Amino acid sequence: MKNLFILFLAMIFASILFIGCSTEDNPLAPTDPGNGGGDPDPIVIKTPRFMHIESISVTGFPQNKPNGDTWDWNPLSSEERKPDIEVVLQRSGNHLPVFWSDRRKNANHTSTYVFTKPASSDDGKLPYDVPYSQTWMISLVDDDFGGKDQMGSVSVKPSSIYVKDNATNFNKTLTSGSLKIKVKGAWIY
Repeated sequence: MKNLFILFLAMIFASILFIGCSTEDNPLAPTDPGNGGGDPDPIVIKTPRFMHIESISVTGFPQNKPNGDTWDWNPLSSEERKPDIEVVLQRSGNHLPVFWSDRRKNANHTSTYVFTKPASSDDGKLPYDVPYSQTWMISLVDDDFGGKDQMGSVSVKPSSIYVKDNATNFNKTLTSGSLKIKVKGAWIY
């Protein structure tokens, strides 16, 4: 019986030492979220500094001009009536383009065209970092025999695309009428 009593006291003493040496918070504390009290550590939503655009894709555009005419006019051929498309990235307003893409000849209005290369070394490049609070435009242009026809444009405002989820990448389709442009890239925090 004496041994049982000593064993019982030793277990109480060991329990007191074990509890006293713990560096963890008391798991039964009233503010412990696991016990129905207090809030867990809040998730901090970061705000990106830049929208890092890696590629611009055209997935659809108007088949004809607003007046019903075909996009391309070529006096040497009556069969070539599909547009030769290019995309332009520039800040909204009267700003010079920061990226002017290479051309895709005789584009089909239902096909997808991915743009990552500039028309020349003087026409900017992708990827491009768009500041988070600025509004930018992506325009689709038909490089026609007599000049360049504006086919449409979409507005790109990173703060309206970001869904406050601390995402690292984005893949967003922007539309304006039958013009569909997909912007793909990453958020820079």
